[in-house]
Amino acid sequence: MTDRPGPNLTPGFVNEPGSTSELLPAEILAAIDVPPYLSTACDTALRVEPADVPDATGWARRLHARCRLSNKFTGAPCPCTCHDKEGA
Repeated sequence: MTDRPGPNLTPGFVNEPGSTSELLPAEILAAIDVPPYLSTACDTALRVEPADVPDATGWARRLHARCRLSNKFTGAPCPCTCHDKEGA
Protein backbone atom coordinates (compact mmCIF):
# COMPACT_ATOMS: atom_id res chain seq x y z
CA MET A 1 0.00 0.00 0.00
CA THR A 2 1.24 3.51 -0.73
CA ASP A 3 0.71 6.86 0.96
CA ARG A 4 0.76 8.72 -2.35
CA PRO A 5 -2.37 10.75 -3.06
CA GLY A 6 -4.48 9.74 -6.03
CA PRO A 7 -4.52 11.26 -9.52
CA ASN A 8 -6.87 13.79 -11.09
CA LEU A 9 -5.65 17.08 -9.69
CA THR A 10 -5.16 15.86 -6.10
CA PRO A 11 -2.85 18.39 -4.39
CA GLY A 12 0.64 17.00 -4.03
CA PHE A 13 0.17 14.18 -6.54
CA VAL A 14 2.93 13.88 -9.12
CA ASN A 15 2.10 11.64 -12.04
CA GLU A 16 4.77 9.88 -14.03
CA PRO A 17 5.60 11.20 -17.54
CA GLY A 18 3.35 9.48 -20.05
CA SER A 19 0.61 8.90 -17.49
CA THR A 20 -2.94 9.64 -18.63
CA SER A 21 -4.32 9.96 -15.09
CA GLU A 22 -4.79 13.73 -15.41
CA LEU A 23 -6.03 13.77 -19.02
CA LEU A 24 -9.24 15.79 -19.27
CA PRO A 25 -12.34 14.08 -20.68
CA ALA A 26 -12.99 14.54 -24.40
CA GLU A 27 -16.17 16.57 -23.79
CA ILE A 28 -14.23 19.14 -21.75
CA LEU A 29 -11.44 19.36 -24.34
CA ALA A 30 -14.05 19.85 -27.08
CA ALA A 31 -15.64 22.71 -25.12
CA ILE A 32 -12.49 24.76 -24.57
CA ASP A 33 -9.95 26.55 -26.74
CA VAL A 34 -6.68 24.72 -26.14
CA PRO A 35 -3.58 26.73 -27.09
CA PRO A 36 -0.70 25.04 -28.93
CA TYR A 37 1.48 23.02 -26.55
CA LEU A 38 5.22 23.37 -26.12
CA SER A 39 6.63 21.72 -23.01
CA THR A 40 8.21 23.98 -20.41
CA ALA A 41 11.44 21.98 -20.71
CA CYS A 42 11.69 22.44 -24.49
CA ASP A 43 10.60 26.08 -24.31
CA THR A 44 13.34 26.79 -21.78
CA ALA A 45 15.90 24.78 -23.76
CA LEU A 46 15.15 26.78 -26.91
CA ARG A 47 15.83 29.97 -24.91
CA VAL A 48 19.04 28.59 -23.37
CA GLU A 49 20.59 27.29 -26.64
CA PRO A 50 21.49 30.71 -28.08
CA ALA A 51 22.63 32.15 -24.73
CA ASP A 52 26.25 33.25 -24.54
CA VAL A 53 27.05 31.28 -21.38
CA PRO A 54 29.29 28.31 -20.60
CA ASP A 55 27.76 24.94 -21.56
CA ALA A 56 24.55 26.42 -22.98
CA THR A 57 24.35 23.49 -25.40
CA GLY A 58 24.72 20.96 -22.58
CA TRP A 59 22.05 22.65 -20.48
CA ALA A 60 19.71 22.79 -23.47
CA ARG A 61 20.29 19.09 -24.21
CA ARG A 62 19.48 18.16 -20.59
CA LEU A 63 16.35 20.31 -20.65
CA HIS A 64 15.14 18.73 -23.91
CA ALA A 65 15.69 15.30 -22.31
CA ARG A 66 13.25 16.27 -19.53
CA CYS A 67 10.37 16.99 -21.93
CA ARG A 68 7.24 15.11 -20.93
CA LEU A 69 6.47 14.64 -24.68
CA SER A 70 2.76 15.36 -24.30
CA ASN A 71 0.59 17.74 -22.29
CA LYS A 72 -0.63 15.91 -19.20
CA PHE A 73 -4.08 17.54 -19.38
CA THR A 74 -4.78 17.52 -23.13
CA GLY A 75 -2.52 14.79 -24.50
CA ALA A 76 -1.22 17.18 -27.20
CA PRO A 77 2.27 16.16 -28.33
CA CYS A 78 5.20 18.54 -27.91
CA PRO A 79 6.08 19.79 -31.42
CA CYS A 80 9.70 20.65 -30.62
CA THR A 81 12.09 19.59 -33.38
CA CYS A 82 14.38 17.98 -30.79
CA HIS A 83 12.04 14.98 -30.80
CA ASP A 84 12.68 14.46 -34.52
CA LYS A 85 16.37 13.97 -33.71
CA GLU A 86 15.86 11.35 -30.97
CA GLY A 87 15.39 8.40 -33.31
CA ALA A 88 18.10 9.52 -35.73
